[in-house]
Amino acid sequence: MINPRDYKIGVPAEDLGEYCPGGFHPILLNDRLHDGRYEIVHKLGFGSFSTVWLARDHREQRIVTIKVVAASKSDETARELGILSTLKERGGPAHPGHKHVSHLIESFYHEGPNGRHLCVVLGLLGPQLSSILDDCPEYRLDGTLARSVSRQLLLAVDYLHSRGIVHGDIHLGNVLLCLSDFDEASLEALFEVSRVDLGPPQIGNVERRDGMPLEPGIPEYLVEPAKYNVEVDEETCEIQLIDFGESTYGPIAFFIADPPKLITTPMPLHPPELVFQHPLTNAVDIWNLGCTTYELVIGRTPFEVHFAEDQGLIPQFIKVLGGLPQQWIEEAIQAGIFKERPDDSSNEFSRPLEEQIRRSYFGDRDTENLDLTQANLDVLGRYLRRLLVVDPAQRAVARDLLDDPWVMGR
Repeated sequence: MINPRDYKIGVPAEDLGEYCPGGFHPILLNDRLHDGRYEIVHKLGFGSFSTVWLARDHREQRIVTIKVVAASKSDETARELGILSTLKERGGPAHPGHKHVSHLIESFYHEGPNGRHLCVVLGLLGPQLSSILDDCPEYRLDGTLARSVSRQLLLAVDYLHSRGIVHGDIHLGNVLLCLSDFDEASLEALFEVSRVDLGPPQIGNVERRDGMPLEPGIPEYLVEPAKYNVEVDEETCEIQLIDFGESTYGPIAFFIADPPKLITTPMPLHPPELVFQHPLTNAVDIWNLGCTTYELVIGRTPFEVHFAEDQGLIPQFIKVLGGLPQQWIEEAIQAGIFKERPDDSSNEFSRPLEEQIRRSYFGDRDTENLDLTQANLDVLGRYLRRLLVVDPAQRAVARDLLDDPWVMGR
């Protein structure tokens, strides 16, 4: 494996060390994939196991997203491909949540110097909602947009569950602003239209510091991921839920009929059943939806953990939600999951959910400059009480939440 410190790279991008046998495919701008059908025109991002590219589909005359998976993760039984293929086969475009989930156009394999790579073709994907929130005051949307996004996420969850699929990793990094109205637009529109303003690709040459030639499988340059400059308003804020693959530590999305023992969603979003190592069901999506809705309005997640273990969440569950089944704690101690009984006496910053919402939203700010009233927050609190339920068997199901006053905008 190469040492990235032996190289000079002109732009911020993925770890050059990933370009090795079994790793990333060295893609360059204007490369053609799948018998020339797809022309690479920009980079959208990268992850632990893939790079993601903007491409022109010369056969259908449209713009698409291509996820090129590391060779070592590109076997025929790839979990993400299986789930996306199932969604494609089971269809359901009439469901209102269908448009809020990214869908597979096709998949193919590409041979390269680092191995055989699975390529997943999706519709045009926009920026992460988390990146948009980075530019929002106090990292939160205004109330109207927050309600709209949380409703769209609920529709996406209801659609997935109706197809027997659990996303397992709902957070703002997996929520993208939809750019479907640009699917068939010219690339010039994507690079120049003020509402999107993708900007031209920025490249950085890869050079060895000792002046020697590059090793096989290393690209001659890297492309900096695009930075969308998107204007968001009620008319344009349509979202899609993405990513049915794996994290660095293991699988996430799963079929309801075949749940894993563990999932690797971010630790602050771990539902109680994951912390206590109980069986996982589609209720994990409801919990994550509650945490994400809270974050959209408040600007942070309702539970936070700064330790190496998610057991630090337990005192917060007790304070914010009102308690835990004592039997859960006893069983966890007997099973060796916990070394000692959780202690919430030092958890001085957590408050009951409704009080925490009110304090975090209003703080010491002038309420005239805030778009949600106390009555609105009361509606939000009652909604979240249906999602953030410790016992997954008692948590609301997606379909029953669709007429909730928070979702309906009342």
